[in-house]
Amino acid sequence: MTNVAELISPSQRREPPIIQLGDISDNATRGERALLDAEVDVYQYGGNLVRPIVETVAAANGHKSAVVRLEPVDAVYLRDLLARYAIFQKYRSREKEWARCDPPMDVAKTILARTGEWHFQTIVGVLTTPTMRPDGSLLTRPGYDPATQLLLLAPPKMPAIPASPSKADALHSLSLLEDLLTEFPFADDVSKSVALSALITPIARGAFPVAPMHVFSAPAAGSGKSYLSDVVASAAIGQLMPVMAAGRNDEETEKRLGAALMAGQPLISIDNVTNGLGGDALCIAIERSSVRMRILGLSENARVEARGTTFFASGNNITIIGDMTRRVITAVLDPEIERPELRVFRKDPVAMVMSDRGAYVAAALTICRAYVAAGRPQPAKRLASFEGWSDVVRSALIWLGKADPVASMERARELDPQTVELRAMLEAWSSAVGMGVGNSCTCAQAIDTADGDNPEFLEALETATKQKLTAGTLGAWLQRRRGTVVDRKRFAVESNKKGGSKWWVEEV
Repeated sequence: MTNVAELISPSQRREPPIIQLGDISDNATRGERALLDAEVDVYQYGGNLVRPIVETVAAANGHKSAVVRLEPVDAVYLRDLLARYAIFQKYRSREKEWARCDPPMDVAKTILARTGEWHFQTIVGVLTTPTMRPDGSLLTRPGYDPATQLLLLAPPKMPAIPASPSKADALHSLSLLEDLLTEFPFADDVSKSVALSALITPIARGAFPVAPMHVFSAPAAGSGKSYLSDVVASAAIGQLMPVMAAGRNDEETEKRLGAALMAGQPLISIDNVTNGLGGDALCIAIERSSVRMRILGLSENARVEARGTTFFASGNNITIIGDMTRRVITAVLDPEIERPELRVFRKDPVAMVMSDRGAYVAAALTICRAYVAAGRPQPAKRLASFEGWSDVVRSALIWLGKADPVASMERARELDPQTVELRAMLEAWSSAVGMGVGNSCTCAQAIDTADGDNPEFLEALETATKQKLTAGTLGAWLQRRRGTVVDRKRFAVESNKKGGSKWWVEEV
């Protein structure tokens, strides 16, 4: 385990300043200045002071890899830094002289308490892989990057990338990435394109503030979902995919996500999803680069940064729920055999990446850089909330002849239980009550119609509300779904001054 500051040789360090103790506020100000002048590796992240720790860990196939985590700076460590980079003196009246002493703990605590007043640099993420900036230039030099507020540490050795790669360069790089995927049983070209996006997106992550979650789904265990995740992670971070289990409820999942984001994890993968993929916390974390979340071990919400994080999930026949359908692109793996776990890969794509990781990182960046250098020709229609990713990764893949990975969203939407439920209700209501404002009715009238020898309509109402069918429960369900269009139909409502509401199905 290495502290980044320790990589600076003693001959490069400045002479420490002398701080003669006096007013506590002045002591803290001068202490912080001493640390800033010494260029210690302390940064602001999510409203806290953190320090990056580089660790060398065992990766696949006997390789070693550098990983970085962000550790909160506490008062004890900050006091240690003050002792290393400043000389504190206390006046001894008996001797009538200034004598060296340890930094007071109150000085460290005062500095830590100055949230919002620190002068340390702010980071939004920490990477071990070169990336692309929003302007299309490449971030390859280790250290703090003011343009993106990303911190790049311990990157792999990488072949040179031309300033303006050609389309031929991009196609050659694409073939290098595709060679990693030849034995994965993708259900269709869209799924393969999602996998290519999964390889490229975490590497080009600095170019866009948020990216859609990449999901790997299969009809049975052993189809290669986890292996595909490991190939992606090997290129992006030089180790196997770090995974977390979904919580028993949304609150627990939120806490786990918050803890991973606080640590600055560049990849977060939810493994073995079984109960459907959704929840407000996950939706927000994917779509917002800075969010407030509940954190494990804390009794209050904390602001966390997701600017450098890419989200993944895997599971068998994953169901994408509700608003998640527009935040997720899905690769389906289907071996079409009874025992997929018995398949043997002739190649070892993880070993291929680990033997020359820099070449695969360069390939991903060359694809994006070539598309930008070409003037971003024929960009895909921008994807709401993920415009930057759409303009860089998605459009580059389409430019090189690959399927549109966003096409997988339509498949997810068709299988979304909420969409299926709403479609059934719209069809049942249209059949039993009729369409158009001329057939509007109250919830009580709709229930009377269902009770009047219309079992299909009654079943649709009871299935939708999932509780005792009353005018109130039906009205609440309709309020949550009103205006949502499925198959060019939607529920509309008109309310009167007495608080009554009449509902109807209209075509749009």
